[in-house]
Amino acid sequence: MEKLLFSTFRSMRSLLVPGMLRVFTKTSVLTLIVLLWFILCSSFAVSWLTHNLQGQAIADFLPWLGSISGTTIAFILFPALMPIIVKFFDAQIALLIEEEDYPNTKLPPRTPFWRELMHDLRFSLMAIGLNLLVLPLYMLPVLNLVLFYLLNGYLLGHEFFLMAARRHVPLYEAQELFQRSGSTIILAGIALTVLATIPVINVLAPFLGIVFMVHLYHRIDQRLTVEFVPAE
Repeated sequence: MEKLLFSTFRSMRSLLVPGMLRVFTKTSVLTLIVLLWFILCSSFAVSWLTHNLQGQAIADFLPWLGSISGTTIAFILFPALMPIIVKFFDAQIALLIEEEDYPNTKLPPRTPFWRELMHDLRFSLMAIGLNLLVLPLYMLPVLNLVLFYLLNGYLLGHEFFLMAARRHVPLYEAQELFQRSGSTIILAGIALTVLATIPVINVLAPFLGIVFMVHLYHRIDQRLTVEFVPAE
């Protein structure tokens, strides 16, 4: 809990770092565009499925689909897209924070941007697939909230933490740090998932998520210097 409180207060202070407002604006605009696009795509997909699968075998497995709007499905799946959105700005955000609060931290050579983006794309596809797999369970009261926030809290906490940690350590070491402080990181991921499902606030969620995880990473791994080992 101490690490979460520390990271929260540091994150609030980081919003005032010079240059942060510009990155915040760009991240929020991109998030809004992606969210609106995703709502349109989800609405079209639901409409197409409910009108074109009548009488087909697959329709028997989706009797509940017509009662779920495309907007609702978009909001359910939106957290899975957040790592891709923030990937275009995470390095800028983290650099501003670390220059201000962690100036003694040394950075190893960066992994190529497109390799990291492909990693985030694979994560998003996996997260979307998992949420679609359990979508029927989201129709059950109480269980739907517990399952949704636990599943996506784990996924977002893990991915956003790795995004912050891999700036400084190789993947295997970032995974070890996650395992060491998994409960704290998952709680942070659940809080991030809550933000991602609140209208209007969800536009800010990717930006706030990476700001928070940068601070949480430095609180968990408090070494001032890191010996670089080539990323896997």
